[in-house]
Amino acid sequence: MPAALGWACRASGSLVWSRSSRRRWPAGATGRALCVVLLLTLLPACGVLTPSAGGSSAKGPLQVWIMEPGAPELRAFFTSATADFEAAHRGDRVEVQFVPWASAHDQFVTAIGGGQVPDVAEMGSTWTPEFGDIGALEPADVGGPGGPAKFVPSLVEGATVDGKVYGVPWYAGARALIYRTDVLASLGLSVPTTWDELVSVGRAIRDRTGKAAFGVAGNAEHYVLPMVWQNGGEIAYRKGGIWRSGMDSPAAVAAVQFYADLYRTEHFAPAGALSWNARDVRKAFEAGDLAMMIGGAWDLRALLGAHPELAGKVGTALLPAGPGGDRDSFAGGSHLVVFSGTKKEAVARRYVDFLLDPARVAAFTTKIGFLPGAKDALSAATPPDPLYRAFSIQLEDHSRTYPPTREWGGFEADGLFTAAVQQVMAGKKTAAQAMKAVAKSMDSAFSG
Repeated sequence: MPAALGWACRASGSLVWSRSSRRRWPAGATGRALCVVLLLTLLPACGVLTPSAGGSSAKGPLQVWIMEPGAPELRAFFTSATADFEAAHRGDRVEVQFVPWASAHDQFVTAIGGGQVPDVAEMGSTWTPEFGDIGALEPADVGGPGGPAKFVPSLVEGATVDGKVYGVPWYAGARALIYRTDVLASLGLSVPTTWDELVSVGRAIRDRTGKAAFGVAGNAEHYVLPMVWQNGGEIAYRKGGIWRSGMDSPAAVAAVQFYADLYRTEHFAPAGALSWNARDVRKAFEAGDLAMMIGGAWDLRALLGAHPELAGKVGTALLPAGPGGDRDSFAGGSHLVVFSGTKKEAVARRYVDFLLDPARVAAFTTKIGFLPGAKDALSAATPPDPLYRAFSIQLEDHSRTYPPTREWGGFEADGLFTAAVQQVMAGKKTAAQAMKAVAKSMDSAFSG
């Protein structure tokens, strides 16, 4: 296998991706998109590889990968849940491995390459179509009463490739508007419901207080990309069976320019926001330096937990609508997936069903500030505090998923969107110039 491909063959026949070689590919051929393609086109020198190789034997415990929950009480939740499952299903044993989010994608790739996949895994929602498309995942069981319609539509869409659903929605969240009620009240301002109102309210805050008005962040694609939808555009669309970028369309270009102008010409955020990510925005809000931000229920829970003095001074609302009236946000979260070739498929599906028990989902999502993927569980799991209701409505009625393509993970990993948006925010390129380059890279990856 040519070294330029960036893969190395191990004696075992598995593959290792060399990050240092990723940039040898054309700009559109992002590393993570390529790695899954290469899994399907292995040369004989590396041995034959198919996802059906399976990583666990018929004997031994069910192998489960869960994303690192971060907090001890959440680890304890899984320990307890696993013990409950084993007690309820005599003879079934489960071994849970916690995988850091930052390295999870590469660990999935390496596991597939080496034929050492888990039986069940939590999968980031934008990764599910990537691995489902290459045959690494079994079609999900979303039947039963209500079928796929019982889940939030955007979460099912995000797991669907060519009509097949590869992941069961577990939990999710959609970002809404979080704002300082005391700041708006002191200025006699109403909560902005449109882009135009966001600008007028932001200008009043900027001019009459010492606070930054709105959390514009250069390294936060989940802030800017939904604005393409809000402006009536599409991030990508299918034509003739092939995905094509919509980021160079007039609607998308105008959305990116609007977002960048909130920083560059309106000065709604400080100069350092050019490199801010979502966590930086939340820190500025917590510190009292920011009046409005885009964030999820997890952000609200964290900031109120760290700063109880903000209780009663924070409000939430749906995202401001674009010119066409659209106010969609990105629905992000996790699916539960079963890997192809598992020798424990029956146990795997029992365990997935166990985790999806409504009471268990509600208990878990309440702890992490997310919401269930099933629509009938949303109201029950939404905290009684009315502050959290906006996030539930945003998810159920005003959320979408990014294009379910195998290339998407690569776009995110390589910072394709954030790098381009930062150039516009810094005044180095116009939105039209930057989005033309983004569209070229996307189309190159889509065409293979």
